[in-house]
Amino acid sequence: RLGVLHVGQRIEEQADFEKIYKNAWADNANACAKQYAGTGALKTDYTRQRTQWGLIMDGWNSLIRYYKNNFSDGFRQDAIDLFLGNYSVDEVEHASPLHVKKDWKFLALPIIMVVAFSMCIICLLMAGETWTETLAYVLFWGSASFGTFAIILYNGKDFVDAPKLVQKEK
Repeated sequence: RLGVLHVGQRIEEQADFEKIYKNAWADNANACAKQYAGTGALKTDYTRQRTQWGLIMDGWNSLIRYYKNNFSDGFRQDAIDLFLGNYSVDEVEHASPLHVKKDWKFLALPIIMVVAFSMCIICLLMAGETWTETLAYVLFWGSASFGTFAIILYNGKDFVDAPKLVQKEK
């Protein structure tokens, strides 16, 4: 009807156009997703052609999104709220709601957990002289990583980077 195709031509017969259109569609999805979620779009390989690598990348992007959404995106929501006018700055209040003093545990506990988990994996891969020695190391580092993980979970709300510009009810 628009005159894009000649009389008798079918869109299904235009393989080059289909490939270009699907790639443009997937590239647009990636651009939008990067702005909104911080990673490329999920399932773009469905649009192009599904592969095992695409499945792995979807899992990786999901992990990155989970981390960003929970631990480093509060400032983005604050910026959006300021830009859209959902939060108005109180000129009487001199203290900045954005400045929140972080405790030592925000840096120390994740580092301890990563080191302990890494040591547990290393002890599994590089067995000691005897199986009891290996078991002792794995139990020690495993309990250290589990213990720090439990402490982080217990204090979970403190580790989440929530938006700080929450409009107070008047």
